[in-house]
Amino acid sequence: MLAVELAILACLFVFAFFFWHQLCSDSLDSCLAGDRGPRVITFLILSAIRPFVFTPLAFMAILSGKAFGPWLGTILTAVGSLLSCLSVFGIGKLLGRRYTKPWLSNNLPATFKFIRSQDYKVVFAARLLPVMPFDVLSFLFGAFDFRLRSVAIASFIGVLPEAYLYAKLVDPAETVIGSTMTLLELIAVSIIVPLIIFEFISRKNGSGMWQRLKAVLAEIRYEARTNNDIVKRRVFDPDRTPVLLLYGFFSSRRTMTQLERHLTLRGHQVMSFNLGGLLGTFFTADIVETANFIDYKIKRQFERHGFKKIHIVAHSKGGLVALWWALKLGGNRYCDKIITMGTPFKGTWLTYLALVTPLGFLWRDVGQMRPGSAFLSDLKNAEVPSTLKIYCIHSQRDQIAKDGEGVFRPTPPSPQVSAIPMHDIGHFEMLYRPEIADKVADLLRAEESEAVAAAAACQ
Repeated sequence: MLAVELAILACLFVFAFFFWHQLCSDSLDSCLAGDRGPRVITFLILSAIRPFVFTPLAFMAILSGKAFGPWLGTILTAVGSLLSCLSVFGIGKLLGRRYTKPWLSNNLPATFKFIRSQDYKVVFAARLLPVMPFDVLSFLFGAFDFRLRSVAIASFIGVLPEAYLYAKLVDPAETVIGSTMTLLELIAVSIIVPLIIFEFISRKNGSGMWQRLKAVLAEIRYEARTNNDIVKRRVFDPDRTPVLLLYGFFSSRRTMTQLERHLTLRGHQVMSFNLGGLLGTFFTADIVETANFIDYKIKRQFERHGFKKIHIVAHSKGGLVALWWALKLGGNRYCDKIITMGTPFKGTWLTYLALVTPLGFLWRDVGQMRPGSAFLSDLKNAEVPSTLKIYCIHSQRDQIAKDGEGVFRPTPPSPQVSAIPMHDIGHFEMLYRPEIADKVADLLRAEESEAVAAAAACQ
């Protein structure tokens, strides 16, 4: 996994190197040759496209410092960073409406509200640290639905110290002590004083940063505690097949609440397990390890309640866990029906966003869901037994596993796998839309009806 991440970063670096080498073949100064007016326009255009050629902001700050001097270079760097920020921010905003916003609304609604109310402070704090990836943060600000005005103002002011520092470093007439003192004064005037003023106003309105931060931490602790506290049913009917619900990546048991309620109202016995991960709540655990875990838990439930078999309904990454358990760990002996919803059987391109960060190394499941991964290949080559029926609910509106990518296609093909199109439903909508619950209930009921008919025929 580390090798994959390093390879991706190396490719991005090589691409950036060749781009700037072709544009500035002689030296950095040749990129902005000519009169000042055209040079300013050229610099701003290059700043706007900088994120898309995988170049750090520090490069533009050094370039502007050499071409325009420390003060004008600082201002132009800040303006250019604003242009690049807004372009990446807009992309994040579009994707956030489909992915981040539904996840936060279902898992941490109070945290989502807090982040948006304090967005300008978050941007200020992030821009103060030059080691923080500027473009990744800009993307995340959009994904978390930050306000455009807050991001624009805070980014412009927050980047001034970093821009000035790099611009001064390339000034041959500047001393280290002089640059340091000027930088400290700039930070005090442009960052610290405004933050103090904003915090004072916020506290007068009863919504200070510290109070809100404590509320977020309390909610996260409550989330972890609540989602790990499973209400155990005292009585299960051993003659009725229970339904096990498995949730998806970075989700919690809370996301299955609506589906659990719908299926319970339709007469099904429903259960779920804590799948582990971040804070013991948000599912980031290894898929193979999780499959072994549910194998142990299912056998325990069989011993405790006397079940003969179990059905599984799984969303997104949970479907990969379910099929690995059934096809690779012998789970098909206890299960004859698995229903997946929006499961990325061909992987998802979103994993590459994590693979350019340490998350791809820390969370193995990110690599397992990478398109073409060894895990997905092993799963695809697994034999589907004739006793197991697999239903794959998929949708054209699903941006995680779009259309046919949400259908399991083993090698060789198996008649035991059925594709169930629900094309007007998005990835996260599968968790709570009533028509999905109706379809899942029908699929579960179909097997029971067949079993009853078979028993009647035998009699």
